[in-house]
Amino acid sequence: MGCMRSPVQVGSPRLLNFYNFFGMMKRPAIYLYFFSIIAVVTIISGALFLIGNNFSKDKDNLILSDQSNELFDSEPASGNLPEPEMATTTMVFGGDVMLSRNVGQKMEKYNNWQWPFEDIAPLTTAADLAVINLESPFTIGGSHLVLTGSFSFKADPQAVAGLNLAGIDIVSLANNHILNQGAKGISDTQKTLTDNSIDFIGAGLDEQAARHPVIREINQIKFGFLAYAYPDDYSVAATATPGIANLNIDKMQLEVDQLKAQADVVIVLMHAGIEYKKLPNFEQQQFARAAIDAGADLIVGHHPHWVQSVEIYQGKPILYSLGNLIFDQMWSQETREGALAKIIWRGTDIEKIEIIPVIIEDYARPRLADSAG
Repeated sequence: MGCMRSPVQVGSPRLLNFYNFFGMMKRPAIYLYFFSIIAVVTIISGALFLIGNNFSKDKDNLILSDQSNELFDSEPASGNLPEPEMATTTMVFGGDVMLSRNVGQKMEKYNNWQWPFEDIAPLTTAADLAVINLESPFTIGGSHLVLTGSFSFKADPQAVAGLNLAGIDIVSLANNHILNQGAKGISDTQKTLTDNSIDFIGAGLDEQAARHPVIREINQIKFGFLAYAYPDDYSVAATATPGIANLNIDKMQLEVDQLKAQADVVIVLMHAGIEYKKLPNFEQQQFARAAIDAGADLIVGHHPHWVQSVEIYQGKPILYSLGNLIFDQMWSQETREGALAKIIWRGTDIEKIEIIPVIIEDYARPRLADSAG
């Protein structure tokens, strides 16, 4: 409740002053003096009112003028506008893509080199950037027949039409099959990809080329990519020897650090782990975490042919294995089930990660798991 004022008492100072004031007015001189003061005050008040009224009108006109500038000026003052929201960048990552053996035979049978990618292409082409691991080298000329049971892959360059249909922008060549056809396989693969404006990382005709990054700028953000694979054998690139960039942690960390100086975001692709296992092994964990310690923002893995777990380390995601994307391993449910990872970036930060299951049909063709099959 509010405070109530006490009633004014007779004889109080407030009441006495009121009576004394009117007592003075009975005297003529004081009466004239008083009304002179009233007249002067009235004139001054009227003048002030007119001035204030005109000022108010002028102020209204000024406000309207400011609004007009805000509405029609092509470059309004930036200080009066909110900060623009940062644009989002969408990436889609896929696992192992093998375009040889039964996959190649299916494309020839259907006379359609885009056939394996047709069901997933709407998703991958909608992304700003689509990235996969290319598990089979292209070879220009000669036979491309690879019989069931063989593990020495070679793909017909015509199959690059499927990569184009799916809007694939970057492929990792850092895997245990890229040297199946030797230096010619690497050289022919790189030529086929270059001719189709597809970037590649992770393998080359020498170590420098194999460890060279790719940088793509989207929405004024530079995204840098590196790729590595597990073998420690003849397939590792050297000073004058073709091959892959292997899982050498010291070299990788130096390269991540160098790339961080050139790019706003660093993404590392990792071909590692034990085939047909559900969980990552120590080597995968050690390498992926070391990459993040060096400054990487995202790690995406493949090779086990099964989808594996996701880990958040130091606030950064590690997708240990996306499994198969296009492969002819129809002999188990796990090898037929792969995943696409849809990553949405806002500026340099990951806003959302969506793991989208796929199911491989007819030895070669993945479809989204929630679609009719």
